[in-house]
Amino acid sequence: MRFGHAAVIAAAMLSFSSASMAETYVAGIEPSFPPWASVDHGQYVGIAPDAVRAIARQQGFDVEFRSMAFSSLIPALKADKIDILVTGLTVTPKRAEQIDFTVPWWQINLDVLVPADSNLDGTTALGDGHTVGVQTGTTNYEYLQKLVNDEGRDIDIRTYEQGTTALQDLTLGRLDAYFLDDDTAQQFVADNPDSVKIAGQITPQPPEVYALAVKKGNTALLEKLNAGEVAIYKSGEWADIVHKYMPDAKVMSVPVSLPEGIDTYASPIPGIAQ
Repeated sequence: MRFGHAAVIAAAMLSFSSASMAETYVAGIEPSFPPWASVDHGQYVGIAPDAVRAIARQQGFDVEFRSMAFSSLIPALKADKIDILVTGLTVTPKRAEQIDFTVPWWQINLDVLVPADSNLDGTTALGDGHTVGVQTGTTNYEYLQKLVNDEGRDIDIRTYEQGTTALQDLTLGRLDAYFLDDDTAQQFVADNPDSVKIAGQITPQPPEVYALAVKKGNTALLEKLNAGEVAIYKSGEWADIVHKYMPDAKVMSVPVSLPEGIDTYASPIPGIAQ
């Protein structure tokens, strides 16, 4: 009996030692982006943080979340203030020059959100004489800039660090429209059905996709995240997480469509069996 008791203690100590040795990564998150990232009673929730927690369990590391403005996330990653960029981050070749993307796990559309009583549609809302809100540092901001600079549209672009602030201004009549990703637009409409509606949708070509990101050259962490993404997809946990926040969403296979011009998508992809 005494030997058995000692063995139990030894096993417990070994388990505690292994747990204490698990590496902790700091994940930067912009939590005003439901259903991908938000705060509920002080807890970071949403598809992205829930999935990263699942990947951490699967890969044997710990994760600590740190809230930041969206425009601060990439600079923080480059400056080693965070290890992982966790939010609805669109993959682009320009961003890939600064950071390394995991394999993409979601494909998106873009929506034009307007007040519920607005007569504007998706085209007219982004037309001359209108004030359009957009989140700072996003590809959606770059899209609006092209409409102004390349097509000569007379749009007053208002930028916001947080999407929830833009939504508030839209409901208060300070904006004619708010240009954002579809999943978040759908969530905002579900939460405010009497205040806002979707006036139109754009399907980007080539497709726009979301992924996580790490500092340029951090192949070891990239391998863990890629392997974890595929593992939670194959186990069904990814679908469970997505459907927790978007019950009717169609879950595509992971990786989804791989954009061209992204160096971390060249074969062999780190952490992915070829």
